[in-house]
Amino acid sequence: MREIKTILYYRLEKGIGAEKTSKALNISKGTIINTLSRFEKSGLTWPLPDDMSDTTLQNLLYPPKAVQPAAGVAELPAVSYLETELKKPNVTLQCLYDEYRQRTAEPVSRASFYRYFNAQQQKPYSMPMEYKGGDLLFVDYSGDGLFYTERTTGEVMPVELFCCCWGASNHSYVEATHTQNNEAFVYSHVHAFRYFGVVPHGLVPDNLKSGVKEADRYDPIINPLYEEMARHYHTAVIPARVREPRDKAKIENGVLHIQRYILARLRDRQFFSLIEINTAIAELLEEFNSRPMKDYGNQTRIERFERLDKTYAQPLPGEPFRVSEIKLEVLVRKNYHVQYNDHFYSVPYEHIGKRVTVKRCGCMVEIFHDGKRLSCHLFSLLKYRYSTKSEHMPQAHQFVKGLTPGWIMAQAAKVGQNTVDVVAAIMKRSEHVQQGFNAALGVLRFAKAYTEPRVEAACARCLYYRTTTYRALKSVLQNNLDKEPLPDAAAIPVSANDQPIVHENLRGTYE
Repeated sequence: MREIKTILYYRLEKGIGAEKTSKALNISKGTIINTLSRFEKSGLTWPLPDDMSDTTLQNLLYPPKAVQPAAGVAELPAVSYLETELKKPNVTLQCLYDEYRQRTAEPVSRASFYRYFNAQQQKPYSMPMEYKGGDLLFVDYSGDGLFYTERTTGEVMPVELFCCCWGASNHSYVEATHTQNNEAFVYSHVHAFRYFGVVPHGLVPDNLKSGVKEADRYDPIINPLYEEMARHYHTAVIPARVREPRDKAKIENGVLHIQRYILARLRDRQFFSLIEINTAIAELLEEFNSRPMKDYGNQTRIERFERLDKTYAQPLPGEPFRVSEIKLEVLVRKNYHVQYNDHFYSVPYEHIGKRVTVKRCGCMVEIFHDGKRLSCHLFSLLKYRYSTKSEHMPQAHQFVKGLTPGWIMAQAAKVGQNTVDVVAAIMKRSEHVQQGFNAALGVLRFAKAYTEPRVEAACARCLYYRTTTYRALKSVLQNNLDKEPLPDAAAIPVSANDQPIVHENLRGTYE
């Protein structure tokens, strides 16, 4: 903005010559003379009206150049059309100008085209956001991560970059993880809280699945594990609205600074483990948070954190969050066990048919119903095995009325002695007799699917090879191995009465 009013004041009000005015205002003499000449031609009088702004005065003395197409030149496209096209993917103003040139015999210059658009387009607006101290912590992942090389295989392993920063102070935390899954996302928060030494009153994540199970503008559904972690630290989860970047502008800006300061300095370094990456990040993170910020009077992020956020944030609880996984609405089966990670854990038999919540806390598995803990077991990696506590069993060892070990053995006796031996072996091998009920019932069902003689023969084969399991018996029947003679039986001479019967229903040839 030219100091037009000051020039006119010196020349017209005070009567100071052009040369002295030039020296006093440090403006060239030519500009002084040009301004006075334009004022005389404008028809204005001195003194100027009180309500005349500097912009109005400048436009009267220095009218802006209007983009006027020459004769025969096609009209410039409407600004509304240009704005609509620019919202489409990959469309730029340069692209629109090139299209305009192709369909116009005598187009205006590129600079005039840009000036025309910038002068008439609707100016964007935004509202400055104010954040209370200790209130919100913004969370996101960086789109440009790092990688390390596996020493033994040479495989390149990409990693994710977890970032978070405080709303008031911009104090930040960064760490690399293998994935963005539920457990990694939650425990990155735990590490961040430990780094800060305090907990915010609210968390603002993006709508990734590890944090928000179902996004909704008014009532989002939070991932159960993330919600449990927030409850442990007495903080609230306030997801950013979908497709509303202004809700997370703080973390978007923070991620940009982190990428430029940390990732840029690590771009040429080679790493061989996730630990090496996080060690390098930790060193640069301290430098990043200790770096003065010009926009805040050269205060560092740490200084602002100590003054603005730490004082008003919540203290850390006595114990850190330890839950690794949560499963909701898990059915308690008829054998009063619940299935988790392909292993079965017992609960009191009174809860058969109910839906429970299963939580894994490190090496422990806890089962809850209606907010009360029903049982606790050591986490087991054994597939399809049972962890059963005797106090969870009914006194009669029954999980369905009328179904007892004696009844099962009686049904097996109807098939044959070999079937009785297999069922007894299955039930004996179980930690408790009820654990073998399902497998035993499966053996009895084979009698309906494959006939009793075949099941009896298959059980004999399983007993011979000492593989008395439900799966082994199923494999024998499916592959018709029950029809094959056992090794000892093959050595016995076949009598005339035992010769096979040949008739038209036999397939293949008989020799």
